[in-house]
Amino acid sequence: MDLRTLLAAVLGVGLGLLFVAAPEAVVKIHTAGRRPPGRGGEYGEESVAGRWRRLVQAVGIALVAVGLYFGATALG
Repeated sequence: MDLRTLLAAVLGVGLGLLFVAAPEAVVKIHTAGRRPPGRGGEYGEESVAGRWRRLVQAVGIALVAVGLYFGATALG
């Protein structure tokens, strides 16, 4: 059993689950410190566009799949 491969599997699954469960938080962290492109909107409105949310969730699903593959490789 290779420890690095097992750690990569745990990291991949963990990050993937975070991306799937909380895509808004991932987008907010990624765009922290940047100016918003559109200034028009209600005060206090912080919605993430649906396409970005779906993109982050798709990346999360890919990370989970790769993490599971690494885990199966390390254990099997």
